Amino acid sequence: MNLSKEEKKFWKRHFRIEKLEDIPKEWGALKRIDSEEDDDFFYFLSLRVTSILEIHLKETLVTDEGVKYISKFKDLKILYLRNHSSITEKSIPYFNKMESLENLNLTKTAITLTHLCESLNNQSLREIFLDSEENEEDIDQKAIQLKERMPNCNIYLDTCFTTDAFGNPEKPIF
Repeated sequence: MNLSKEEKKFWKRHFRIEKLEDIPKEWGALKRIDSEEDDDFFYFLSLRVTSILEIHLKETLVTDEGVKYISKFKDLKILYLRNHSSITEKSIPYFNKMESLENLNLTKTAITLTHLCESLNNQSLREIFLDSEENEEDIDQKAIQLKERMPNCNIYLDTCFTTDAFGNPEKPIF
């Protein structure tokens, strides 16, 4: 099987790879900050890469469509999607399909605690980070409901880390 013209262009541009046999099927991590990666990037990546352990994205052009392609990677444990206003509650069904996902960072996305409470159900999750909306009512009640559905998952609001700048542990809301 050969690479299509579009795939050749993609692999050469982003990774300087010219041959199909040089594309690794399993990756440790992919990190992009303030970059041009978009939904097409993850479409082409998902055609040839079967497994990525960690994806860290901050301020890229990825939307819900890109999350659909990201959900195809086996063994994904950490997904960091900070500062993506085009990632909405439409991505939640894809998060539910990620069987190995343990850590999900949704800070500065359009996803709220209310959205997660309505439809997130991924038993492999251990930590979720998201922003609280000032107008969200009954934060405790929603967090309890989510915690009951996913008892092994800690929920953190308005932080991206489990420790503060001094190394002190941040407490999850539940």
